[in-house]
Amino acid sequence: MQHTRQARPIGIHTFTRALAAVCLVVLPAAGAQQDDNVEWNGVSHLEWQDRRPLCPVGGESFVVRFQSYRDDLTAARVLVDGSAWVDASVVASRGPYDVWAATVPATANDTLGYIIELTDGTDTDYLSRTGMTDEMPVAEDFALDFVTLVHAPVGATPVTGGTVFKVWSPNRSTVHVRGQFNGWSLDDPMTKVGEYFVRFVAGAGHGHQYKYFFNNGHWNSDARARRLNPTDSYNSYVVDPMRYQWRTGGFSPPAAEDLVIYQLHVGSFAGRNDPYGNTGNPSGFRDVADRAGHLAELGINAVMLNPIHEFPGDFSGGYNPVSQWAIEWRLGTPDDLKYMIDELHANGIAVLLDIVWNHFSPSDNFLWNYDGTQLYFDNPVVDTPWGPQADFDKAGVKSYFLDSAVLLLEEYRFDGFRFDGSDFTNIGQNEASGWALMQGLNELVDRRYVDKTMIAEQLPDDAWVTRPVALGGAGFDAQYHDAFNDNLRSEVFDAAFGDPEMWRLVDVLEGSGQYLEGAQVLNYFELHDECWSSSGGQRAVVTIDNGFPHDDQWARGRTMLAQGLTAMGPGIPAILMGTEWLEDTDFEQAKIDWSKKTTYAGVFAYYRDLYALRVGNTAMRASSPFEVFHFNEGGNVLGFQRFNLDGGVYAVFANFSNTDYGDYRVGLPQPGRWVEVLNSQAAAYGGTGLDNPGVLESDPIAYDGFAQSMDIVLSKMGLVVLRWEGECAADFNGDGTVNTQDVLAFLNAWAGGDSSADFNNDGTVNTQDVLAFLNAWVAGC
Repeated sequence: MQHTRQARPIGIHTFTRALAAVCLVVLPAAGAQQDDNVEWNGVSHLEWQDRRPLCPVGGESFVVRFQSYRDDLTAARVLVDGSAWVDASVVASRGPYDVWAATVPATANDTLGYIIELTDGTDTDYLSRTGMTDEMPVAEDFALDFVTLVHAPVGATPVTGGTVFKVWSPNRSTVHVRGQFNGWSLDDPMTKVGEYFVRFVAGAGHGHQYKYFFNNGHWNSDARARRLNPTDSYNSYVVDPMRYQWRTGGFSPPAAEDLVIYQLHVGSFAGRNDPYGNTGNPSGFRDVADRAGHLAELGINAVMLNPIHEFPGDFSGGYNPVSQWAIEWRLGTPDDLKYMIDELHANGIAVLLDIVWNHFSPSDNFLWNYDGTQLYFDNPVVDTPWGPQADFDKAGVKSYFLDSAVLLLEEYRFDGFRFDGSDFTNIGQNEASGWALMQGLNELVDRRYVDKTMIAEQLPDDAWVTRPVALGGAGFDAQYHDAFNDNLRSEVFDAAFGDPEMWRLVDVLEGSGQYLEGAQVLNYFELHDECWSSSGGQRAVVTIDNGFPHDDQWARGRTMLAQGLTAMGPGIPAILMGTEWLEDTDFEQAKIDWSKKTTYAGVFAYYRDLYALRVGNTAMRASSPFEVFHFNEGGNVLGFQRFNLDGGVYAVFANFSNTDYGDYRVGLPQPGRWVEVLNSQAAAYGGTGLDNPGVLESDPIAYDGFAQSMDIVLSKMGLVVLRWEGECAADFNGDGTVNTQDVLAFLNAWAGGDSSADFNNDGTVNTQDVLAFLNAWVAGC
């Protein structure tokens, strides 16, 4: 028995959703105009990040940088020491922002302060250490002290003639910086300024190793080291963050609405039966960069890296970090990471990173008892199933995390984050502070990186996680759609027994309610957890076909159907690396097998065509209109349409049954011609070859509650996508066939000068319309 769901071709509900999808993308630009109003939420200046050099010393001249929404300001300048004005100008653009810069002249004074003035026509506002104000603030300058150097970023910052070291250690009385530059001696005691110790060391520079020595008895690494040496007691490296020369300065990431995500584990991505060549084990950042062409060929527009921060040992999924600042040494240097991102950007691919803030590794955790006191963790500790959680209540700990996000988004140019285990970030006595930390992260991103995408791994679904911060939510752009994943996997595996429950798919396809729909959800069939033996998982092809090589018609058909449904429906779709060639290797346990790209060339071709249909197609955006119009529980078939406001319409049919349907009639929301543009069971993809060739014409036969219907072919475990070509213009009398009656009907209208005979739509009825009609009539439509 078939159950149908009536669909509106374009109703007010779907129109509103489509309009909202457009507005979500253009909102930042909409506020960016010269309208006598400085847009405060687009203004940003981070002292530790926005000076050049990062840490001016000796009273030297330096550049103050700040950002505003693009084209928002008519002028800007910097007031130095309350008396001298320095004009600023736009020196670069980044996404929706203009980057302004003003050069502050050298000074002989020991201290210097500045305030930024921003003007949009008749509106002038000010930015100081207290934030944005309408009036000139008093004594709230951004401050530099050339004696104490307390204005230095926390960590090791190369400067003219040496390096400035700064470490947070509020409870210690003495700290020395000891390293290769001073023979690991006690020659460089640091000066305590507030909660920090600071020291300029002449001759220390990029590549030098060092450590801190607290209270003459406790060695430790730099908590904010960009690079560590685990082979030598986790020595820290001095890293020059300005050393790398970027090649892709103008890259703009896709909006969340347009993302198609590929989850990638760097260490196991490359080198196994690999036509690009052998790699080390694990593979590294430059290996991924060398294979950017493969990802571009596949057609995804974003990769989501599994965690890459330093972890114990050489092989890991990355979910046991010992640092939020240092990059895993076996994967490459910080510059290697930048090179990989540069290359992916050059291929039009955004790069998101999985960050793990809810816990640290239970082993090799050098932040534990960091300076001889329990500085970074609670006492008693807040524990998680995977390791201890940091003390988010402390300002120094909170800035450690938030500044690491800036480092990744700004210095490394990541395009967003997957936030691991959001449900475990606010637990126990960290319930309030963990929630505040997530809010602080998203407020920072909204203010300074509004073009970046923030995705929470929230399990189970929780609308509060994607609710705006202003409404009390955590403020993430999107979250994992747990209900979608659960229901889709359940019905795919139930199909083996011939009785999947289609209503469960209908329930989650459109979302799970407010703040859990459209671009606010990441939809997936399997990602790393589902395929990780450490989590009790394995690849779906292995579950479906447990005999090697796990590639029977059921494993192929059901996984391609599930991934196709995910990509063609609403939400942000994501796949795990290797899916594109029927990979059977569990996540992280071994490298994926590149020979399968040739062995299963048809499968790869399917995913390539699937994402070509999704990417850049406004009807397929995450929040574009969606309507289920066909629901056949008994036959295990459902059909839905996706469309845009420009008349683009697609009908998607998913057959979860184990039955081929040769003449399957469906009612259609729109009359006219349809063309099959994707069929997961096409012969070219290694499928059954049951397809719908040529142009399909709807019949004027009422069915499923619609005035028109059509017979289509649906293969078992098949996904079919049809594109609406519109009604046949040569069927002038609208009887569903093109014949001589249409010629007579047209000529009668033409002779009478009726506007319907303006066939070429040029505003006049003349002989050109006769020629245009006859050409269409001869062509059959």
